[in-house]
Amino acid sequence: MKRADVVRTIALKELSDRLRNHWIWTVSVLVLVTTLAIAFLGAAPVGVVGARGSGVVMASILNLAVYLVPLLALVMGAGVIIEEKRRGILDLILVYPVSSGEYFLGTFLGYAVALSIALVASFVPAAFVLAYTTGINLAEYGLLLGLILALGVAFLALSFLISILARDPARAVASSVLLWICAVLVFDLVLVGALVLYPGVPPSTFGLALLLNPADIFRLLAFSWVGSAASPLGLATVAPPFPATVLIASLLLWITVPLVLSHHLFRRRLAMDSLI
Repeated sequence: MKRADVVRTIALKELSDRLRNHWIWTVSVLVLVTTLAIAFLGAAPVGVVGARGSGVVMASILNLAVYLVPLLALVMGAGVIIEEKRRGILDLILVYPVSSGEYFLGTFLGYAVALSIALVASFVPAAFVLAYTTGINLAEYGLLLGLILALGVAFLALSFLISILARDPARAVASSVLLWICAVLVFDLVLVGALVLYPGVPPSTFGLALLLNPADIFRLLAFSWVGSAASPLGLATVAPPFPATVLIASLLLWITVPLVLSHHLFRRRLAMDSLI
């Protein structure tokens, strides 16, 4: 069997397992409901209820995705390697003619496709509702959805690294939540504090710091490509402009580097298990 066929078979198996899991569909429905609630009720505290302008809605969806999508991706993939070890699947790799790279890549692709399907099932129905009620630009919405999927894949890659490093499922989930808090909440607060304490920091240095967080890279790309989603909130709105190629390359690095490191650690674990 060709390597591509092996990877595809493993990916389809993982995809099937994930899609049979009720948890992922429950989360998908919750994301859909939350998206519509933010769009229609986000201004309720100030006395405005109902669909608002398309720009406000797009900005609300962008900010919602920054919070929910990384958490969903991190929790989804945090225990994958631990669970496979517990079920004895990793031991089978040492017996069957499947390389660690084929298994690892197939597993990641299966999870990534399952995550993408869950997000599409959440945001696409919302798009039709919002297009009818607020007149959002579906082309811009499609670009934003593509960036949301890329954001999810980046944090999914980080979750695989966490799963390799963690010793048990509880620690993996706790580490995932901690990473989510740091990336989505703490990182920007630390940068704000640094700007207050050191007002003479060059804008270029500040901009490079934003590239250390995939959530901020997502914001920068969204503000560049989806004009109506340019919310006045967030540090990314005051960052110096970056070429799109730099931002795309940075986001790709956040996907590939954790995966390469995870696979390296994965191979070491298999080698150690084979010696026991």
